[in-house]
Amino acid sequence: MPIIYIHAFFALTAIPVGLYIFFKKKGTKQHRFIGRVWVSCLLIVSVTALFITSPMTDTAFNPRLYSWIHLLIPFTIGNLIYSIWSIRQFKKTKLEKHKNAHMRSMIGVYVGALLLAGAFTLLPGRMFHEIIFL
Repeated sequence: MPIIYIHAFFALTAIPVGLYIFFKKKGTKQHRFIGRVWVSCLLIVSVTALFITSPMTDTAFNPRLYSWIHLLIPFTIGNLIYSIWSIRQFKKTKLEKHKNAHMRSMIGVYVGALLLAGAFTLLPGRMFHEIIFL
């Protein structure tokens, strides 16, 4: 059970940190530092999600009682790696396509891994639904 609290803490921390980054000037030292904090939060969220299983899962995809929402783990990690690679390529080449790829993949992770997954945790039968609505 404590792993869920760690997972939730870093996920809930990543939401405002990500918003802050989106609205601040890009490419500054502050942007890079806070971006590293944000990526670290998301990596912790992804790794802790591997250890969160539910006996109430009702899907064909549940070798260790995983749910379909666990499919967002490789999406998140893959997009974080791609985004870091893209911004490093931009620094080397100054090609706008790399900067745009960085921006799109980070927005995709924010929307997919934080907002979408967060919304699914509020569905009936999920732990956060029980905490908030009951």
